[in-house]
Amino acid sequence: MDGFTDIHCHVLPMVDDGAESMEMALNMLEIAAEEGIRKMILTPHQKADRKCVTPEGIVRRMILLQQEADKKGIPVKLYPGNEIFYRHGLGELLEQGKIRTLADSHYVLVEFLPGEDYGYIRDALNRIISFGYWPIVAHVERYLNVVKELHKTAELKEDTGCYFQVNSASVLGEYGLKEKTITRRLLKEGLINFIGTDAHRSEGKRSPRLKECAQWLYKKLGTECMDKLLIGNPEAVIEDKII
Repeated sequence: MDGFTDIHCHVLPMVDDGAESMEMALNMLEIAAEEGIRKMILTPHQKADRKCVTPEGIVRRMILLQQEADKKGIPVKLYPGNEIFYRHGLGELLEQGKIRTLADSHYVLVEFLPGEDYGYIRDALNRIISFGYWPIVAHVERYLNVVKELHKTAELKEDTGCYFQVNSASVLGEYGLKEKTITRRLLKEGLINFIGTDAHRSEGKRSPRLKECAQWLYKKLGTECMDKLLIGNPEAVIEDKII
């Protein structure tokens, strides 16, 4: 199962704003396989203000999707997870098993409002860590108050011990020049731990593509960096090891 691992995607069908059908989900998996992705952690949205698929429902649907993918010969292994919108009481919900970690590890994928206050994010991450979990900040390039000053970005990692993930489409500038500039600067400064697709569709900038991003990493930052961000670090999540 050599290849890339995507820790952030919305391929699980008919549970959030991602894949709208089993057919679309399978198309997304076919694209992922063509892009060199061999493992994907399914991360449907988990938000307090909407009805969300349960932890048990994620596994149930994942098994069905895996079975259909296997029938079509798609060489992608699936794992359960959630993309969690932070709210107070999250640590307790994780302890109670009401929200999924990534691949049943100690890693949790957490998101915030784009304009959220730096101090709020810092305190939230510390709160998650106090419960024994390892937070990965989803698409960190979107949080202006975290990334507008690189020394503050680095301080957040140092103060909390969190990890940062960026979207592959942001690396390539598909969300605009501003996000591309921020994302590439974060990568070049060595502040990013993971790159995910954040795939929601089978077409366009929200499809599960990593190949072009991998090529950019190889060309600009070298093989070791590419392997760490797309293979080594994601594998540590699946193996529940601290990177």
